[in-house]
Amino acid sequence: MNLINGFCLTAGILKGVQVLVVDNDRDSRELYELLLTDMSANVITAGSVKEALKILSCFTPNIIVTEIRFFGESIYTLLNRLNAMKADNGNHIPIIVTSTSTTGTHDQIPDVEFEEYLLKPFDLEKFVFMIKNLVQEVVVENFCSDVLVYISNPSC
Repeated sequence: MNLINGFCLTAGILKGVQVLVVDNDRDSRELYELLLTDMSANVITAGSVKEALKILSCFTPNIIVTEIRFFGESIYTLLNRLNAMKADNGNHIPIIVTSTSTTGTHDQIPDVEFEEYLLKPFDLEKFVFMIKNLVQEVVVENFCSDVLVYISNPSC
């Protein structure tokens, strides 16, 4: 277990959750990757929209955490790709948008469908529980399979 802000987070709380982190800030990417991996998530990171699009051609995450601003790239390219994926297979991938800007970023993207918006720096415990809640079905499915394995063979 990890102690963050006085609360215990179970190390396996995100077991089996596939996360794509897209952020042009290397420190942010590495922090999210370290934290989420420690919570047993499978994390792939991208430093640009172009890199994220390449990753999405062979990896389907359960959730995406993305910075909203990229130098020389538009977040809309990534969001349009996600919308096309949803149209093809009906699978909606929740998005958490992050930003360092305090001046109207949320208002500047009214036509973008995303579940949560976080202003950096943000509370890491809140971040983990936000992901857990958005991908609850995956978390429960993995937790239940672990419980069933334990019940059938308690020595594991």
